[in-house]
Amino acid sequence: MNMNLEDRNNQILMELINNPQITSKVLYERFDLSRSQLNYALKKINDFLEDGKLPQIKRTKKGYFLVPNVVISAFGGGKEKEHEKIEHYIFSGQERIWVIELLILAKDEYLSLDHFILELKVSRNTILRDLRKVGEDVGKYDLELKYTRQKGYHFHGDEWNKRELLSVTLMNLAEIHDGINCISQFSKIDIDLVEVFKKRIGLVEEKLNIQFTDDRLKVLPLLVILIIRRAKRGKQISYNFKINDFELADTKEFLAAEHIIWDVDKISRNERVYLTLLLLTTNLSQANILSVREMDKLKEALLQVLNNFEKISGLSVERKERLLERLLIHMRPAYYRIKYHLNLQTRFYQENKDSDLFSLFYLVKESSEPLENFFGEAIPDPELFLISLFIGSHIVESTEIIRDENRRRAIIVCPNGISISLLLKNTLQNLLPEIDFVELISERKFYRNNYEVDFIFSAIPLETEKPVFVVNNFLTDQEKRQLRERVLRSVSLSQNTVINPEKIMSLIKKYAVISDEENLYHELLTLFTPKDFEMVEKKRIHLIDTLKIDTIQLFDDEIEWLELLDKLAWPLEKQNVISNNFVNALKQEMPILPQYTVLRNTIGLPHTMCEAGALGVGLSMGIVKKGILTENGSKVHTVVLLASNDKDKHVDLIFELMNLAGSEQLKEIEEATSINEILTLLVDFSDEYWRN
Repeated sequence: MNMNLEDRNNQILMELINNPQITSKVLYERFDLSRSQLNYALKKINDFLEDGKLPQIKRTKKGYFLVPNVVISAFGGGKEKEHEKIEHYIFSGQERIWVIELLILAKDEYLSLDHFILELKVSRNTILRDLRKVGEDVGKYDLELKYTRQKGYHFHGDEWNKRELLSVTLMNLAEIHDGINCISQFSKIDIDLVEVFKKRIGLVEEKLNIQFTDDRLKVLPLLVILIIRRAKRGKQISYNFKINDFELADTKEFLAAEHIIWDVDKISRNERVYLTLLLLTTNLSQANILSVREMDKLKEALLQVLNNFEKISGLSVERKERLLERLLIHMRPAYYRIKYHLNLQTRFYQENKDSDLFSLFYLVKESSEPLENFFGEAIPDPELFLISLFIGSHIVESTEIIRDENRRRAIIVCPNGISISLLLKNTLQNLLPEIDFVELISERKFYRNNYEVDFIFSAIPLETEKPVFVVNNFLTDQEKRQLRERVLRSVSLSQNTVINPEKIMSLIKKYAVISDEENLYHELLTLFTPKDFEMVEKKRIHLIDTLKIDTIQLFDDEIEWLELLDKLAWPLEKQNVISNNFVNALKQEMPILPQYTVLRNTIGLPHTMCEAGALGVGLSMGIVKKGILTENGSKVHTVVLLASNDKDKHVDLIFELMNLAGSEQLKEIEEATSINEILTLLVDFSDEYWRN
């Protein structure tokens, strides 16, 4: 059917035929119309339909349209005819602007004025007007439209902004008649390639059990193809995430995204991270990247977390700056996982049942409010667990010893993310100071290169002739002991090339008389034993070593906080665990029970630095039947006064108390009516805790 309608009315009619659900509001915006202009256009369209003996299009009071099916059929509407050449369609002014933006962003050739005239089939003056409007439009993205003889028409500005413009332009064009076909033709994208990426995105939906919205699903394959095209041509984003695929590999989303870009080469790792995040988020904007300013805020939040941790645990974190730098490196990938809700694989968190680690985790969780404020949301437990491991490994880290140039060298192979790998490396360095761990690598990298090392420590079995020690990501105390024994007894680690206590003893015997051989050997052994390995061997203090019949008190009547401190301090003073000054210092520091000292909202744990008058390690427990108010107005019924002049010993006590704070036994202890009953319950709890 021939149409004698002017361009704009023609466009509105085609829009109504191909998208009968469209609203008046959308038409106002799309065609830059006022209400009266749309009314006039609808009148002209209905006159035209009447001439062709077709029923009229009506508009409802709510701004929707009733388009008769016979009208839709008459103009072949209702379905987009995929892969047909767009010839009959005449673009509106706004649509031409979008097409010009697409042509420039997707171009693979020199673009001149004549090129636009030919593609859009309009006059030179119309294109010149359109280009002025394009210049205004891209200004919103801090971009400039430029023309040079060498490059033709192009956008000048940051690549990130160009990609944001590309995403918006594709979304706009996808909404017009046969929009996807239009994008494919003007950007010269092979239809078969679009189908390939559609299928891959479908696979991601299946793997993640998610469903992209229809609008996003239409555009996503085209957007990914065009971004890959730009990246391959060297048009890369200037922002560096400073993380790589190795560091995001612990998220199921990253593994799923690999199904889309697995065969994409010739683009940087940084671009792969960008594409992964783009696939998994509705909109990847610069506001949500880790800029230098954001990094400073994150560092401040982490420092506050460490300060909270010191207050809660009573520990002084030494070399705090060094730990902060390590945590910042870890937090780069974690930032994107938390910000974009990428799900960290939780197998390490779930499988590791070490009670000390979980107690440490709860201490960090209690300290994590500054991080929650930074992100504006709760931090997922698996992420907090990793932060706990970093803090824990720093606390028990051994001091450096002088290294011998001839020491044996080793690499660590770990298929997991960088955070887990670094922790494994830290454990092995502490456990085996005789060995230099020269590199931490992925499985893929291991098979690509030949490493001239004496040992390989790996989280997975490897096919290699070199000696391999397969280790768990988290080693128990027993596993540490066994691994150290295996390594030191290994035939490859000969006595001739390693400085060890035995070798030093034999040298001393050669040139000196030893009066106490046994004690000298023990002292040498201590020098060569990593600190965390030492901790395995020494007696660890238990709750029931310090909580006896004379350090547990029951308070049936109401008691004031400061009076309670006096009562709890008295048995410790009597035992010479604290000086007279200790309780006075505590009263000044805590005129009311601070919330930061309340373990898991159940056990108040007042404590202060050992300098205040701690002469030994001890606990004094009070069960307060009427409860004690905390600074936030809640009540606790168990208060334990902690005094310690040895941080290693009191860490064990805090961990055990942290577990007690979350246990069923605590409720029974608080309901007990005698100190003997409380003691029996504590012995049962402590036996179970240390057995597990």
